[in-house]
Amino acid sequence: MLTRERINGSARSNRPSHSPPAPACAPAPPPLPCQEMTAPREEQEGLPEGWAKVELGQLGIWGSGGTPPRTNPAFYAESGIPWLVIGDLNDGLVFGAKNHITESGLKNSAAKLLDPGTLLVAMYGSIGKMGITGMQCATNQAIAFCIPSEGLTHLKFLFYALKNEQQALVAQGQGGAQQNISQTILKAHPVPLPPLPEQKRIADKLDALLSRVEAGRERLERVPKLVKQFRQAVLSAAVSGELTREWRGGGDAAWEETTIGELLTGIEAGLNVKCEERPPLEAERGLVKISAVTWGRFQQEESKTLPPTEEVPETRRVKRGDFLISRANTLELVGACVIVERITKKLYLSDKVLRLNFKNDGNKVWALYCLRSGLGRQQIESLVSGNQLSMRNLSQDALRSIVLPLPPLPEQVEIVRRVEALFAIADRLEQRYQSALVSFQRLTPALLGKAFRGELVPQNPADEPASVLLARVRAQRAAEGTGPKRGRKPGKAAGQDGAEPKRRGRPPKAQAIPTAMNEAEALRLLQERRQQRAEGARLVGLFED
Repeated sequence: MLTRERINGSARSNRPSHSPPAPACAPAPPPLPCQEMTAPREEQEGLPEGWAKVELGQLGIWGSGGTPPRTNPAFYAESGIPWLVIGDLNDGLVFGAKNHITESGLKNSAAKLLDPGTLLVAMYGSIGKMGITGMQCATNQAIAFCIPSEGLTHLKFLFYALKNEQQALVAQGQGGAQQNISQTILKAHPVPLPPLPEQKRIADKLDALLSRVEAGRERLERVPKLVKQFRQAVLSAAVSGELTREWRGGGDAAWEETTIGELLTGIEAGLNVKCEERPPLEAERGLVKISAVTWGRFQQEESKTLPPTEEVPETRRVKRGDFLISRANTLELVGACVIVERITKKLYLSDKVLRLNFKNDGNKVWALYCLRSGLGRQQIESLVSGNQLSMRNLSQDALRSIVLPLPPLPEQVEIVRRVEALFAIADRLEQRYQSALVSFQRLTPALLGKAFRGELVPQNPADEPASVLLARVRAQRAAEGTGPKRGRKPGKAAGQDGAEPKRRGRPPKAQAIPTAMNEAEALRLLQERRQQRAEGARLVGLFED
């Protein structure tokens, strides 16, 4: 345990003493009043000066919510008390809920009414996903809540401390398909606790830095859309003749028109066979799925394994240079096409992937660009059949009827060269985007790690050490016999007219404000409650800023 020697000795040599030293020959002093609120000495090693290791359960009042019985529709409403589930948590301020319960539903369940400024942590499934209530609400039992201890920790500091521990909490998950942690695990989890002023400096610094990270990430996420628009602009210029206007010596393109059918010798379809839903191994055979041709390049891993006894014509085997197109998919993706550049697996056509055989291979890449352009997509989407939202079909006859502009072969070659050069720029942009995205994903954990190693903000030797703060807060609580209250139930105090009768078999739940014994006591309790609400609103405002 931490002792006064530990506080006043060499480990605190650069801080002013906050308790008198023990006489040189005196027996060892008794443990500090914070003995139950701090970790053993060996667990404090490696912490920055003035910090302590503390279990989460010691930093506030913890609890969880509940679910009113679904069998009673009177417990739920379109509007009422916002009732949060894990899907409502957003790792920030929570101002809305998909579900609402009534006061009757609140009273007849373990759900509790939480004030703004309450910390929320997911315990099931998305372990460690967080939120801070920006409104009065309740939660289900999958969400733990914490009312931070005033004077001991800051709401936002505790929020960031838990965010820093998310992976450690996930590692403690238990169960099968949906891992979960209990309140016991959550409250027993240790976190580093700096002096109170340093907590605020850390939280403020993280606010500033992480807001910049988020702004950068939002800008970065616009890159894929911009690259897609760039590719479409290139294709539009290519099929309209604008891309090679200067190459032709100026003037509009005097191109012929043709159809896909006139460029082909035939269209081949594959098989509809029940397969094992995994890519085939080296010695196995497989069928290509429509996802193999959906995303701009042929992806041979998007395939499924044929039964060993299934007979498949070798003429339907996919080979390098094949022009493949999906005949069935969603409206946005049906008609997606690729030219196979590389294939090592033994794959065959499926019934939903067609192979187009061209009379002149010189037209193959040109047709690819035309079908991917806005001109081609508009025709494909107008020709598909079916009214299902999830799947549309492009018949072979409809595919053959698609009209394409047809420049002379030398100009086709020049267009392809220019498109490939511009697409290479887009490819490099996408690679840089992926690299930058990885860097951004590492930034937040790196900043949190730096913060909770004591390396993000300067330390002030004049700050009261966390161990002394813990001792003082514990002694103050013991003297006053007070502390933050759990989430509350609405309604009148016990014993008043119209109050809900006590339930048998278990004690009634605590009220948010104890019943006053006299007018002076009532005024004092009311003033305390107003101060708590004001502090909650202030903390929420700080987080929002």
